[in-house]
Amino acid sequence: MKKAVVLVLALAGAFLLPAAAKDRSIVVPAGATRTANINAFNSQLNIAGKVDAAVFLVGGSLRLSGEVSGDVICVGSTVDILAGATIGRDLIVIGGTATKDPGCRIGGDFYFVRSREDLKKITRTLLPFLPESGGLNFIRISKIFLWFILALLTLSLLPVPVSRAVASLHKSPWRHGATGLLALVAFFLALIIFILLSLVLIGIPLLVALLASYFLILIFGRTVVFSFIGAAIVAKLKVRENAILAVVLGTAFYALLKILPWFGAPLLIALDIFALGIGVGYFLERKKSTI
Repeated sequence: MKKAVVLVLALAGAFLLPAAAKDRSIVVPAGATRTANINAFNSQLNIAGKVDAAVFLVGGSLRLSGEVSGDVICVGSTVDILAGATIGRDLIVIGGTATKDPGCRIGGDFYFVRSREDLKKITRTLLPFLPESGGLNFIRISKIFLWFILALLTLSLLPVPVSRAVASLHKSPWRHGATGLLALVAFFLALIIFILLSLVLIGIPLLVALLASYFLILIFGRTVVFSFIGAAIVAKLKVRENAILAVVLGTAFYALLKILPWFGAPLLIALDIFALGIGVGYFLERKKSTI
C-alpha cells in the first residue's frame, strides 16, 4: 500500500513542470548528518554525507555519494547515484535522466519511469488491491498527477495567499462550504445560459471566459484544500510542518478517495464545493482590495 501511494504522488512527467523557484544548491558534506526531509524545486543537491530522512526533488539535479535512509523521489531531474551511495528505501525517478553505479546499494526498489508503457507496467504490478469497479486506471492516475503538479505550481507561485486561505478555511469552514454551493449553482445556471447564447456569436467568448474562470478558481481552491487536509495529517503524525509535505499528503488523500467504491464520489464532490468556496472567496477579496 505504501509503495502504491508513493507512486500515485510521484509518477508525473517532467514536461508538466516549468521553473517553480529560483535555482539553489543544497549540500550535505561528507561526515555531516541531516535529520530533516529534503523537499526541493529546481535545486542542485549534492549529498556526500547522510540524510536520515527522505529526499523529494522536482527539477534540478541530484548527486548522491553518501547515504539517504528513506525514499529518494525525483521528478524531471538529473540523477547520479555514485559508487558507495546507499538508499535505505526506494529510488523513484520520473522523467529526466538516471545513472546508477553498480557499486551503490538500494534497500528497496528502483523505478525509472520514462514512458506511458513504464507507467502502465508499474500500475499493473503494484496496484492489484484496487476494487474491480475500475480503481486507478491510467486516465485517473494521469489526472491525479496533473492536479498534484498544478497544486505544487500554485503553492510555489502563491504561497502567501494559499497560507492565508488555509487559515481562513480553518476559521470558518461552513461559510466557505455555503459559498461553494452557491457558486456551483451559479456556475451551472450561467453555463446553461451561455450555451444557449453560444447559438449566436456573443455567447462563445462568454462561455470560454466562464470555463476558464471556473478552472482557475478550482485550481487555487483544490490547492488550499489539499494543503488544509495535509496539514491536519501532519499534525496527527506530529511531524514538522512543511507546506510541500502538506500538499503531498492532501493529494494522497484525494487519490485514495478516487478508489473508494461507494463513499469516494460524494466526498470528492464535497471537497470540490469547499474548493470552489475558498477560491471564490479569495478572488472576491482580491478584487475588493484593488477597488
